[in-house]
Amino acid sequence: MVLRPSIRHLIVLKTVVELRNVTKSAAMLNSSQPSISRTIKELEEIIGRQLFDRTTRSIMPTSAGRELYNRSVEILSDIDASIASTRDVSDGRSGLLKIGYMDFAIVGRLPQILRKFSTQNPRVRLDTQWHMTQNQVHLLSTGELDVGFISGFPNLTGLEKREISRERLFAVFPDDHRLARQTSVSLESLSGESFVTGGDNWHHYTDLLIELCVQHGFVPRVSQTALTRDGILGFVLAGAGITIYPECILNAPRRGLNYVPVDGVGRPVVISLVWNESCANPVLASFLKQI
Repeated sequence: MVLRPSIRHLIVLKTVVELRNVTKSAAMLNSSQPSISRTIKELEEIIGRQLFDRTTRSIMPTSAGRELYNRSVEILSDIDASIASTRDVSDGRSGLLKIGYMDFAIVGRLPQILRKFSTQNPRVRLDTQWHMTQNQVHLLSTGELDVGFISGFPNLTGLEKREISRERLFAVFPDDHRLARQTSVSLESLSGESFVTGGDNWHHYTDLLIELCVQHGFVPRVSQTALTRDGILGFVLAGAGITIYPECILNAPRRGLNYVPVDGVGRPVVISLVWNESCANPVLASFLKQI
């Protein structure tokens, strides 16, 4: 079996080279002079080369000793870094966090949340993925996501949820619309309008919107659908109709459109943080603690 130096051998070598004195090295390492001398002798026997030139007053590294010293500094530094990295992973300060989000989150609070977390945890890599709310619920259940930002009230069996915001509704009009300069509007006042809504991937929000309109005496007439927020706003700008969007839309203004608060509906859009209670990723605990 090939003998190899231990970490203690390398620590003793490093200390003796830097202090050039066995007695001082023994005091630094809380050891004895005979123990330090014995460790150096063991190391020289393992290496098969003389590592120090000794006199009655000093101990100086040979060229072999200086080479092993340089390597020892690198090795001990790597060990310290490995220990710190291991602790960071265990404590959730390093690793990977897979985050799902939908449109209302990325236009709303999510960018600030991610920025703050990344600033405080620079060794954590964030894998952010856009998914519809129901798809996020499925991916959280299967462990393909660690945490999700969703809207609405889907079935969350086996998942934990924390509400992070409730948002008002805003009617979105082209600049030349008759209601564009109002300080607020009621849902009833929009009963005769054509609506631009999201496509099938927006069905949770669209269902909520239709339900609110029905509660206020009408079924909205949908003239156009779009897959994305930019598509919805583009069709409103083109005159295809108006739309109603959560308050987060104020963070993404578009020239040519006016945003007017809708009275009488409260704050019906709920944005929640959702995670699997069985998720063992320590980064998740750190993320939840910050939020």
